[in-house]
Amino acid sequence: MYQLSVFIHIIAACVWVGGQLFMALVVVPALRGWTDPERGRAFSALGRQFRLVGYVALGALVLTGIYNAGQRGVAWSTLANARFYDSEFGQVLTTKVALVVLVFLLSLVHDLKLGPASVKLLNQSEPANEALLRAYRKRASMLARLTMMLSLAIVFLAVALVRGLPW
Repeated sequence: MYQLSVFIHIIAACVWVGGQLFMALVVVPALRGWTDPERGRAFSALGRQFRLVGYVALGALVLTGIYNAGQRGVAWSTLANARFYDSEFGQVLTTKVALVVLVFLLSLVHDLKLGPASVKLLNQSEPANEALLRAYRKRASMLARLTMMLSLAIVFLAVALVRGLPW
């Protein structure tokens, strides 16, 4: 059962991180030449679809992560013991969990506030909204990049939990 949980965890990480990389490295550059209304519709449709898939993957990551940690000997009583946080494993796991929470919160801000606001402004063709549109797009873009970088850091920490830190 543990191997199945690890397998699901890895597949979910591939979906979450791979989806972010695909959006950043393929979709965004491909849509650069499109007109604003077309780009807005495309981002809106792609964002809604990835949101569904991404949050299912993120939920699977959290559930399998909790199970996997338990299988590796991390119990609730372990988390209450200060010595756990003195160990390399405890520090890496704590950092990983903190980053997962941060990624989840940043994703919510991007997906529920900045992204939809950007798309809404993009679909409006009023010149007065241009500066606001650029500001929202820049914030949404920066937040997406930050989330992607933090997600990659989480993958690094996942490897460190199994193989140790390289330093």
